[in-house]
Amino acid sequence: MNTREDFVAEARRCLQCKNAPCVVACPAHNPIPRFMKAVREGGFAEAKTIWDETSVLPEICGRLCQNETLCVGHCTMNKLGAPLKIGELEAAVSDLFPLDIPSMSPPNGRRHLVIGLGPAGLSNAMEMAKMGYFVDAIDANPDLGGALINLIPGFRFDHRILERIRHKVEAMGIRIQYGVEVGKTVLLSELLPRYDSVFIACGSDLPQGAEIETHGVPLWYAHDLLDRQRYQPSDLKEMLGKAVAVVGLGNVAVDMARVLVRLGKRVTIVYRRSVNEAPAGRHEIQAARDEGIEIRELRLPRSCSIASGKRSLLCDRTAVVVALDGTKTIETVPGSGERIELDDLVYATGQRSSDTVFNGTDLVLRPDLSPYSTSNPNVFVGGDRVNRHKRIVDAMVSGIEAAKLCQGGSR
Repeated sequence: MNTREDFVAEARRCLQCKNAPCVVACPAHNPIPRFMKAVREGGFAEAKTIWDETSVLPEICGRLCQNETLCVGHCTMNKLGAPLKIGELEAAVSDLFPLDIPSMSPPNGRRHLVIGLGPAGLSNAMEMAKMGYFVDAIDANPDLGGALINLIPGFRFDHRILERIRHKVEAMGIRIQYGVEVGKTVLLSELLPRYDSVFIACGSDLPQGAEIETHGVPLWYAHDLLDRQRYQPSDLKEMLGKAVAVVGLGNVAVDMARVLVRLGKRVTIVYRRSVNEAPAGRHEIQAARDEGIEIRELRLPRSCSIASGKRSLLCDRTAVVVALDGTKTIETVPGSGERIELDDLVYATGQRSSDTVFNGTDLVLRPDLSPYSTSNPNVFVGGDRVNRHKRIVDAMVSGIEAAKLCQGGSR
């Protein structure tokens, strides 16, 4: 889809379903049928306004959302042929208004702080500014975007789009201070008295540890290797050997593998479940295969060893066992061990959130009150710290939902 005529033609395929399964499947519950109706009638500005009701980052979600398992995957048109290209239309309409900012309420005299400017922090900052708050934002990085700028490779996401986000943020009066790590550079306890409400969206900034015996084989973490603040592609080309095994099949694992292939490495992805159960987007998985990356599903890494000067990864074959209640477990197949030759091993099996931001405080999370609450009624959390699926759309939704709670702070 390259022209407005293409957009209209695609939107005309929408059946305007009464129950709208696409809306139900969308974590943001974007009003997709209303949006499609406006587009098919040529009302692009109206369509953008409709989308703004539930989303503040369409230029990002439209490109990176795993919509094949969400809105697109639930589109009724799947039963009749090809589903609507919902994400593509979302991004395309957003691109028609690159410098557009949402309508804003008059200043209410209240001050709000956002810590971390990934998708969750960005959405929260913009929502609070829309409601008339004076918003400050702090980020440890030298630029906004969080994982969008640090971890997602440029071949999957055009980082220049963040320039548009920066324009919107600045036009909305949001002040940003970069290079400040709360918990180190400044303590949260020093910031709290200055604000009526605080939203913490530092995300998952640490890799999950790997429980595997490596016996001298270098072990790396994809979260570290992809971080553009730490390494450049030229660094990775020199650091890693010719054959690399990547463990995991989320988007970070696939991104890592595709980066390494572009550096001339021979890459094998090892995943303990089936490809159909992988958290990575289907398009990304297919792209990896098209680029020559081998995916060995149903393999569980056990240990690394060196024999006759050759390094290898020992894996057991696995099987997914489904219980009567539908619960799935992974079991190894006895005597099924196989070896994969490699020079380096990279783990990409998930990230976790650091608690550095809470240094010097007695704050604790209060999920019994809401997914975003803490023991301080004016402090809320969001992003990957609380999102189980760790998808960009969930991060955006957490920022928007927490903004509603921030309005009800005790001050």
